[in-house]
Formats: sequence, C-alpha cells, structure tokens
Amino acid sequence: MPASSRALESLLRELNDAQREAVMTTDGPLLVLAGAGTGKTRVITYRIAHLLLRGVAPENILGVTFTNKAAREMRERIAALTGGRKPRGLTLSTFHALGVRILRAECAAIGLRKNFTICDASDQVSRLRTVLRDIKGPVSAGDARAILATISLAKNRLASPEDLVDDATDEYDYLIARAYLRYQEGLKTQNCVDFDDLILLPARLLESSPEICAHYRQRFRWLLVDEYQDTNGAQYRFTRALVDPARRNVCVVGDDDQSIYGFRGAEMDKILRFEQDFPGARVVKLEENYRSTSDILELANAVISQNAGRHPKRLRATAGRGAPVRWVTVPSSEDEVDWIVREILDLTQRRGSRPDDIAILMRSAMQARPFEEKLRLRRIPYRLIGGQSYFDRKEVRDAIAYWNVAHNPSDDMSLLRIINTPRRGIGNTTIARLDALARDRKESLVATLERVAAGAEGFSSAVRAGAKGLSDAFARAQERARAGRFEELCRGLLDDVSYRDALAELYSDPLTLQSRWGAVEDLLSSVKRFDESPASDGPESFGEFLAALALQGDDDHEDRDEHQHAGLVLQTLHSAKGLEYPVVFLIGVEDESLPHRKSIEDGDRGIEEERRLFYVGITRARQVLYLTSATFRSAYGKEHLRRPSRFLSELRESVGADGLPLSPLWENSSYRPAAKAEGDDVRNYLDEYRRLRELQDG
Repeated sequence: MPASSRALESLLRELNDAQREAVMTTDGPLLVLAGAGTGKTRVITYRIAHLLLRGVAPENILGVTFTNKAAREMRERIAALTGGRKPRGLTLSTFHALGVRILRAECAAIGLRKNFTICDASDQVSRLRTVLRDIKGPVSAGDARAILATISLAKNRLASPEDLVDDATDEYDYLIARAYLRYQEGLKTQNCVDFDDLILLPARLLESSPEICAHYRQRFRWLLVDEYQDTNGAQYRFTRALVDPARRNVCVVGDDDQSIYGFRGAEMDKILRFEQDFPGARVVKLEENYRSTSDILELANAVISQNAGRHPKRLRATAGRGAPVRWVTVPSSEDEVDWIVREILDLTQRRGSRPDDIAILMRSAMQARPFEEKLRLRRIPYRLIGGQSYFDRKEVRDAIAYWNVAHNPSDDMSLLRIINTPRRGIGNTTIARLDALARDRKESLVATLERVAAGAEGFSSAVRAGAKGLSDAFARAQERARAGRFEELCRGLLDDVSYRDALAELYSDPLTLQSRWGAVEDLLSSVKRFDESPASDGPESFGEFLAALALQGDDDHEDRDEHQHAGLVLQTLHSAKGLEYPVVFLIGVEDESLPHRKSIEDGDRGIEEERRLFYVGITRARQVLYLTSATFRSAYGKEHLRRPSRFLSELRESVGADGLPLSPLWENSSYRPAAKAEGDDVRNYLDEYRRLRELQDG
C-alpha cells in the first residue's frame, strides 16, 4: 500500500462518522454544520490534508477564514498531518489577506498603484472628518464614527454612493451619500484603501471581469470557507464569484446557532439558504460535542431551540453529566460581584481550580470595571481581553505611518499623523494651510512639503526648516527602499527624525519610556525578520509587509492577548466566541442586559441574535457553569429594577419546572424591594419574583 494511502487511512480512523463524511466529501457543494465544540477545525484541516494526500495540487486549494491566527493554526496542523512540511502553494488566508493578494496582482484593472497602503480605523475617522468639514457636515467624532459605520455597512453589501443616493429619504441620508463619495475619491487620490475595500474591490472586479474571474477559478479549484455564518454580503459575493459553476467544489463550514455579528453586517441567511444557492448540496451535521458536560449542553439545546430561523440540530456530550448548571440570583449588581469573587476564592483555594481555568463573560465591556476593582483588592490575577491592541499604541501607529509614507508618498493621511511628531515647528494652522495647498494643486502633501522646503509659498524659516528635515528624511528612506535595505529604511527613518527623543519628551518616567520604545523595537524586530526572509525582494514586497502589519492590527487582538500574564479572564461574549474555559461565570442574565435593550427594540430578529449570543456564552464552559442575575442593577448613578432574562423564563414554559436544566441557587435573601421602588411595577414584579423563587426552591 502506498505511503499516502496508509497516511489517509490513519487520518480517517481518528474521526467520528459525521466528521469522516465531511472530510471524504471532496467534490461538489458541501455544507458542514459544525455545532459548538464538535471539532470544526479538525474537519477543515483533515479535509485539506485528505485532498493533498489524494494528489490535489496545493495551489488549487483555497481555504478562507476570519483571523490570521486561525489560518496560521490550520497551516501548521495540515503540515503535521501530511508529513511535517508546509505544502508550497497552498493558500490559507483571511478574506482581507486574499483581497490584498488579488488587488496587488490586478491593481491596474481598478486604478490603484501597487504601492497602495491600507488605512486603519483611526485614519478612516480622520479622513471622514476632513470630508465632513469640506461638505459642511457634522464634524464631531461621534458623528464621523456613526457615518463611517453606515458607509462600512453599505460597502459590506457592495452598495455604491449612487446606491445610497437612490435610497435616501432625507437630508441626512444625502449627506451620508455625499460623504461616502468624497471619502472614496480621497482614498483613490492618495492610493489608499480601507479594510472594507479589501473585500468590496476584489468582489466587484471578479464580477465585472470574466477573464480575471476565470483565472482565479482555474487556480482555486477547491474552495473552503470557515465561519460561513459570519460572512457579510460582500464576502458572500466574493466567495460566489470564486466558485467555478462547472466544478462547484465549494465547502462551507459554520454554525447558524453561533451567528452573533449582525451588527458588523454578517448575514446569517447565507448559511440558511446554501442549499438554494447550490442545488444538490450535501449537508453534514456535526453534533457530537467534545467540550462540555451533558448538563451544560442540555441548557444550551433548550435555549437555542427557542429560535425559529435555524437548521435543526442538537449537541450530544461525549463527557458525563458533570456539575449542575447553577443559576444564582442576588439583590444587586454589587452583590453579584461579591458573590462571584467569593466563589472564585473558594474554587481556587479549596477546590483545585487555577485562575487560568476561570472566565467571567459579560454582554458589555462596561460590566468589567467593578470586577477589576474587587479582583485587585483580593489579589486575584486576571486579564481583560479586548483592551488596547498593540497596534493601537501611539508609538506603533506613528512608526507605521512614517513607513507608509516612505513606501507610498501619496498617503497624505499617514503624513498628517506624523508631520509634527516630533515637533518641527509645523503647528495646526500651518498643517491646515499645507493641506489646503496640496488639495488646491492636486498634489501629494509630500510634494507640497518639498516645495515649501525649497522656499516656495512664503512660509516662515522655522516651517521651511521643519519641512526640509522631513523631506530629506523621506528622500533617504526611498534611497534605502530602492536598494532593498528595509530594516535600515525603517530604523534609519526613525533615527533621522529623532523619534526616540520625541518619546522621551512625552514620557519622562524611565520605565514608561522603556515600555514605549520597547514596542517600537518589537516592530523593528519584525522588519528585521522580514528583511532576512526570502520574501524580501524589493519595494513591492515591502508594501506586502506593511499590508500584513495592517491586517494583523485588525485581527481582534487575540494573538497578543494570549501571551499576557496568567490569570482569570474578563471578556465580552462577542470576543469569547471560539474559546473555551473549564469554569465560566456568565453574568447579568437579565432582560435589558441579555437580551440587550437595543436588541429588544429591534424585535424578533434582535432577540434571536441575543439568544444565539447567550448560547455561545453557555457553550464556552467545559465543566462548570454559573449564570447570575441581579434584581437591581446600578447604571449611570441610579438603580434599575431588572427581571431575569426571558431566555430563562421561557424555558419554564417549554420544558416545565421539573425539566429545567438548571440548579437554582438563591443568594442573599434579605431582599427588601419596598426600599428600592414603588408602585404597580414593583407589585407586578414581585408576583414574577415569587414564581421564580418557588421555581428555584424546587
């Protein structure tokens, strides 16, 4: 028997029946419904390994996922499964990285130059605020962010500014359409794209150019898309354009029950209608759960079964029953914090749990603050996931802005960020004048600086000196770029402008300065690794490196958060998706918190997404799960009466009190509602309260 056949047989023996079916179904459309904890990543990696061991050329396989981390892990697992070497030519990437690759190759077809740069979220807001000033629209940060979010959602459904004009119903809608148009014009002028463009532009290109589309369909003959329930309209059309209608070798993997990103533009109906999009598609359901105990899964199944719009499926535990799920109700949010911290101390001091085993999951990041205070007081180590990203740090963004301008002199927004950092006598009034001159002359801001340095436009000697110093630094950087010396370019440019001295002025404390400059050194180390790699072969490759930095900065912070100090985790439910912990406290299980008030206002669609979010939280727990509800919750200096979440009370109706998959625990029963509120609302609430108390007492 050939070695590849033996390896393939060994591979398939490690799978359960449903996983094996998904792995071996390699031709034609396939929908893999992978419930929480059912081995989704294993199926994806084994399926690609199966194709490779069957003799499919690596360059004919494309795997698309949502994070760089997931793509990297898949690549490493596939290498291990196929003999220890990473298959050359295999494409495993995020949607955005794939978009960058196509745009680099086909930039001429869409009017971009190869040295385009990717602007980050902060630069997007700055650009839009400039646009709003030009068209005399609202200019507050809040207005700019709100309008930018609307533009982003429009791009996610491939809508143009003209489409927004057609759909406009009032002056504000017209303002957004005008802002969108001017925003896009500014990006194109400066040879920049934003993150949404990395999907929108390739999708439009593939749909409008049969020749280019045919090239990529011929290249990628087997297409696999992970987390399909999270795709938005643009990602969906990007995917559809890549599928050869003759072969139809497309496999999508996902779970409609874990679709929780509607606010980002994700459209769950794409996974629900896959069989309509690809008639004759095979559907495989992964329902055997390797993560959680059966008590936890009973609750998860009972909760999610209340949703109408879903593929029917039911998780089955491979583990035993485990500890009962405990529903803890307390009088106030302060009592909730106290009870959870006491329980954590008991878990870690008497019952053998480590802080690393424990997660506190919440609907909103604002709920973390009182826990941080109490955990610090009790000296319990913790880490807050979703804090400031490494790539959001001022010094990191400054360094990348310098390098972006060296690579793409048309990138005015990056230059505006660092034009007076360090201070070089170019204040805000001068910056506004320089910016206006550049736009009037339809030239880059770098070109305007060069003219000012030469004595044009009547600026002061201090401004001319500052402009000359900066222009000369960029000129030297471009000489190094032409010579292919990218580490020298990056370090030399920061040295030429005395950036470390600028940090020393801002941060006089030696330890703070060390930390700040250390972040820049980390970045320079990554440049050095790139410079020494085979990928470093000219300015174009340096542009790809800068694009990779931009994409890494957009990767939900997970890579760097993982390596923070050990301790229990404080995390929002949205950021916890894909993770698991032995012990989970899911807090604030109350109406107006979970489900969130805004989702309640959105009606059934919003409620169903919140129920999916609750389901995601439940299925993060492996062994022990606590749910907590408070009768009164503090917000904005006031106490508000709260009812337990409808997601719990509806279980009583569907499964009955005896079959409720919870072990209720009533804490701190010195409840005195009359001191808190008055009127019919309290009396009505007390009736519900008594019924729940009776239910909890058995």
